[in-house]
Amino acid sequence: MCLVSDKIKFCTCVSGSVENLQHYWIWYHYVNGSQINYMGMPVMPTSMTDPNFILNEITLLARLNEPDAFDFPIQPLNNDLFEIVINNHASDNKEPFTYIFKFEKGKWMVSDADSFIIMNHYEEEKSGKIKSALKRKIK
Repeated sequence: MCLVSDKIKFCTCVSGSVENLQHYWIWYHYVNGSQINYMGMPVMPTSMTDPNFILNEITLLARLNEPDAFDFPIQPLNNDLFEIVINNHASDNKEPFTYIFKFEKGKWMVSDADSFIIMNHYEEEKSGKIKSALKRKIK
């Protein structure tokens, strides 16, 4: 299991799809009045499979609200979402760890939005690579 670094950096330095990266982020803008309805099969949330989920979520939340977390000037709007994916291509055949945060009242907060909420009500604004993603591995 992995612990997220408190020095994590959200960078825009990427070419191609971020979903090919091991660690990536996507910033979504809320689309008011979206009429799209995607459906599918539910999957087990990351919080059920990662024993360090809460600790990592706290670390990520603190880092998102620091002014030097990004390599670009970010100006999110209320209801925007920020998705962080860690270990996208895990070598041990485990699912990647996904964390979602929502911008409310001038700061990022933990969100329980799932992929269907994102697909139905949000559009991707920006995405990128994560630098210094992990602190250390826990056995």
